[in-house]
Amino acid sequence: MLQFNSALLAAVGSFTGAYAPYQAVRIEPRTGGALLAASDEGKVTALGFDRQGSGDESLTIIPSPDLLKASAGIKSAERGLVIEGDSAIVTTYYKTSSNRGKELPIQRSVVPFPPIDQAIAACIERWSATPKLSETAGRYKLRYLERAIRNAGLYSDSLVLSAFEGGPLRIQGESIELVILVMPQTAEPIPAVPDWLAEIATSAE
Repeated sequence: MLQFNSALLAAVGSFTGAYAPYQAVRIEPRTGGALLAASDEGKVTALGFDRQGSGDESLTIIPSPDLLKASAGIKSAERGLVIEGDSAIVTTYYKTSSNRGKELPIQRSVVPFPPIDQAIAACIERWSATPKLSETAGRYKLRYLERAIRNAGLYSDSLVLSAFEGGPLRIQGESIELVILVMPQTAEPIPAVPDWLAEIATSAE
């Protein structure tokens, strides 16, 4: 059994890929909560962590459109999700009316989820190192950025974008429940400041 905030599944689940093993969302209990992870061939990775989540098993599921739609967060209420056996129950907790539950089937993935712990550890090590000036900038696919900002914005009114040379762009809000990593397509020299922008800066002196 696994129990966690359903809105995290809706957010993380929008970053799955088209082919195995990236079609799935990995859900597993960790110390202090429940972790959700999805990746589109490593080009973009979404990680969600519910501190109120709990469970006694780890699952890799292929989320259906109906499950993602039912799990999506709404402003007027909170939603929780319980997975047990081959069913998921999404419950909407209203403040002024009775709660509503919806049961949907889940599809388990038979393909193991790609290991992400070592990749995340490498990112954390790099982020923790003494900052230095980068010589290159990443070029990112627009569709990944759009999805990342849209879903991260469900949890925060403002976002922090942080990148390091040769690694992913980290998109995160103040809620810290959702972190999205967007890998650059290429590392390119940081573009020169446009002449017109430089002229504006010069005129301000």
